[in-house]
Amino acid sequence: MKFQKAIHRAEMFFNHYQQEPNTTRLNSFKKLTTDINSRGYLFNIKYLYIYQLLKGSDSLPEWYLSLSKSRLEALEKFFNDEFYKILIKDDHQLDELNRFLMQRIAWIYKGKFRIYPMTPLDYLPLKLRLGVYSFLYQNEEDPKARCHLRSRIATSLARLGYLELANFYSVYNWLMAQDVTNTHFRESTHVIRSLHSQKYMSQSAKRLAREGEEVNKVTELSYYYTQLLNPKNMTYDRAHVATVDLIAFYYSEYPQLKELSLPIKNYLRTQNKKEFYEAVAKQRMKFIRDVVQIPYTLKEMVMTPINQEQLVIYNYLLRIIE
Repeated sequence: MKFQKAIHRAEMFFNHYQQEPNTTRLNSFKKLTTDINSRGYLFNIKYLYIYQLLKGSDSLPEWYLSLSKSRLEALEKFFNDEFYKILIKDDHQLDELNRFLMQRIAWIYKGKFRIYPMTPLDYLPLKLRLGVYSFLYQNEEDPKARCHLRSRIATSLARLGYLELANFYSVYNWLMAQDVTNTHFRESTHVIRSLHSQKYMSQSAKRLAREGEEVNKVTELSYYYTQLLNPKNMTYDRAHVATVDLIAFYYSEYPQLKELSLPIKNYLRTQNKKEFYEAVAKQRMKFIRDVVQIPYTLKEMVMTPINQEQLVIYNYLLRIIE
């Protein structure tokens, strides 16, 4: 609700300023808090909104232009720092991931990322998805592509349970879109709809947190493979192939994902179910022979938790194409 109020205040303030363009009404901007984490910071939004809409004219004083620019830069840094904290938590391979993204993925989307149609990035596991979108954004120069990437980042944050940050970033996207032509992200009705949507997206994450649970890796990988191998989505191109390799790289604790990469790529290319099923079944049997321990006194297979999870992935791949 507070973000909707900030948007409403911004539009009302701009309308009044347009009717009476007295620059003395802007002086209060100097006194507002620069503490982005404080509730009072949202009063900055209406002044930044005017800046975004009128900075190309001669109607704003120099001090106002300079102050607005510096506060927007501070906001950008704040968000990037927050994303880094989320991504680095329990994950020490961020630098390696970024190198992979630079070599294999960034150039595919450079200057042309859009939220529609869907891309194979959109069904990556959530934290990895956030990392990819953030990297693409930080290496993107096209204003419209940056709007679309900010939208995807906000959606990912909401799904991960960071609702407040997602809402704030959506408002930031709305501000930054004001000087981008022909984009719906500049419309207040759109950002308000996004805020409502994000509330529902975050509810499942909150419920799991209350219950002391979380979506496990195998569940997220299952979703990825379901979408990747859905006949409606299946495409053999560099974007899809790159995400197959990205999954194998990112989940290095599951070495079988690398073994599965070639059969999956072949299936994307040929869409031959029988050939894919046989290749995966053959690899599955070899994997079981290599890792399963069957003690003399037991009849059940004994596997480490990691190997059990890899076996689940094999079983799932065979099941979804039956």
